[in-house]
Amino acid sequence: MKDGLLLFPSPGAVVPTNVQFIIQGTGEAQAKVQALLTSNAIALVAQGKDAIQVKAEKGFVSQVSRVAIRLRPLKPLEANVEYSLALPSEMAGVALLTDQLGDGSLRWLAGAGPDKKSPRFKERPSSSEGFYEQDKAGGLTRKLRLRTLIDETSPAWFLVSMQRARGGSARQQYPVAVEGDTFTIGHDACSGNFGFDDGRAYKLTLELFDAAGNKATERPTLEIAAPRPLQ
Repeated sequence: MKDGLLLFPSPGAVVPTNVQFIIQGTGEAQAKVQALLTSNAIALVAQGKDAIQVKAEKGFVSQVSRVAIRLRPLKPLEANVEYSLALPSEMAGVALLTDQLGDGSLRWLAGAGPDKKSPRFKERPSSSEGFYEQDKAGGLTRKLRLRTLIDETSPAWFLVSMQRARGGSARQQYPVAVEGDTFTIGHDACSGNFGFDDGRAYKLTLELFDAAGNKATERPTLEIAAPRPLQ
């Protein structure tokens, strides 16, 4: 993956008026995203409206060249208003890797009101399919797609904690967006949210949140096997 930014919810989404954002940096953009934790120059702006200051909170660092922090607006958005995220000048020119709108802009439409209802599982997460690829330069892509069904109108994400199922290992913890009925963990040649060893078994603990920060009461765990190369 290239150097750049990933945003959750993705730009272009309809979000609740009490939305919180997650901004991630990959490659050389990691340091710039990490620096947002000490910035007071982040705001949501809309035409004809007062700017809403945004506070950067609590970062997560993956083992494979990615960093994420949470952005919390200090007051609710106004309903049915389109807002853009204004970042410090140091972020100018950093590529947006989740460019759903096609113009590189960071804008969302606030919905009719706040989301105060916690997300709920319709179907608990389960392993779906694994990917293992090696390019000509020797770079590896190891990813595992998982499936889940949730009862939630806002965009949703997991805070995933992962350790080897057997034997000692450091715990990895990182936020992962739900896309439709799937979410993906792992890494490619230069970036990712989790690092795997070929074929190893890992234990996942999953905390489900919606875009407003509401947390599901259920906290499922499951064991997965990392993908291994075809022989």
